[in-house]
Amino acid sequence: MNPKNEYGAIIDSGATDWQIYQQNNAGHATIPLTGHYALAEGQKPQQVAVYVRLVREDGYEAITASLNWQQATIHPDGAWQMTLRNVPRGGLYRLETSLQLDNAPIEWSCRGDMVHHLGVGDIWVITGQSNAAGYGKTPVEDGPEMGVHLFAADGRWKLATHPLGDSTGTLYPTNREGANASHSPWLAFARRLKQALGYPIGLIPASLGGSAVASWDRKTQGCLFENMLRYITDCGSPVKGALWYQGESDTGEAERAAYKQRFANFVSDLRQTMKDSHLPVITVQLNRYVGEELTAPVHANWEAMREIQRQLSHELKEVYIFPIFEATLSDGIHNDSLGNLLIGQRAATTALGAVYGQDIAWRHPECVGARQLASTVIELTFENVTGRLHGENKIRSDAPFSVRDSQGDVPIAHYNLPANDKISLTLSRPLADTVSVTGAPTANPPYDIPFDIPGYRCMLGFTLPVSTH
Repeated sequence: MNPKNEYGAIIDSGATDWQIYQQNNAGHATIPLTGHYALAEGQKPQQVAVYVRLVREDGYEAITASLNWQQATIHPDGAWQMTLRNVPRGGLYRLETSLQLDNAPIEWSCRGDMVHHLGVGDIWVITGQSNAAGYGKTPVEDGPEMGVHLFAADGRWKLATHPLGDSTGTLYPTNREGANASHSPWLAFARRLKQALGYPIGLIPASLGGSAVASWDRKTQGCLFENMLRYITDCGSPVKGALWYQGESDTGEAERAAYKQRFANFVSDLRQTMKDSHLPVITVQLNRYVGEELTAPVHANWEAMREIQRQLSHELKEVYIFPIFEATLSDGIHNDSLGNLLIGQRAATTALGAVYGQDIAWRHPECVGARQLASTVIELTFENVTGRLHGENKIRSDAPFSVRDSQGDVPIAHYNLPANDKISLTLSRPLADTVSVTGAPTANPPYDIPFDIPGYRCMLGFTLPVSTH
């Protein structure tokens, strides 16, 4: 009896079309398979064997000799199993099966199921809130590319296309968006990695618009963390790292007070679950928030969150951050499609330099010291300046800094760049005590943010005390 009208070697579980496997430290992956075989009516062979192989999809040769036709283990009930070991990173590959009857030549054995577009490379999970999900609305060319694949919300691996957060047929309603997501940074990120590294990249879209960090912290609430783990388990591989863009929902004073610990819990739990104490987390410093009725507390809240994010990149190992103040918006708070391309490029540059060890400049200028030189002069010193801080034709009265002392805001009369790694602020009145300086101030900072001229990497936002020594 063959009620399903099956014939040949059938794959029941294991690899699926478009699947990306996370490589191990040796650059290999393991692919387990199970299946069964079915004979045509009237066939009664004396010997039955199932064979499996991997071939390069752009040719027809086996990947390695050990991955050419290999005989599977067959059980008395007709089930078979096979584990392909030491599959080298790369692809795309095609997996083929074949049913051999009575020692027939393998090239003329009976048909078997195939799996197409397999790859071995790195998988990155997308976490955070709406700007991680992607709400870019402006038209832009950012199409799919073979070798950049997505484990989608319907539980299947696919060619990655926008919107990455398409929730059609979702198996993970916990992170189903209330509105249709659109363009995001991460296809551009993955495509650049794939081109630079020479092997496939997989993405897992686990973010949710409006989510607070508590949703990612199992010690507080953690519903999105658990949802993310279901994605990772179902995709069939661990992940290389996490992409994190979040913080807008935690800018309030009470939320900020708990932010560091909750984010640290997220990172720690992810690393423990993945059994990788060095799993990298690439983070994005908050961009701008625009509106007609932004009050002083809102501005201060966004400044404070950017400083918390900056500090976390120092306090937690393998947590990396980059700013995106040049990224334009689709609305009051969401980066537009061109801005998302910038974010994807910067995230990939950060990954290539910090995670993959390429000899490229990836760190952004960061203020590491502020000192008072005179009653009306403050000098800022920066690290990670590979050439020089750029300011030509951009020295204006609306400086991208704010200075505050015990008497309130101190207007900046002028700023200049006396050295490649220094900025001097000239103030309109003498300073009182307890002075601080903020770079990229308010929820909507000035657009003239200083940047390192090689690579045009803008500075990180910051808030630092001013020293008198």
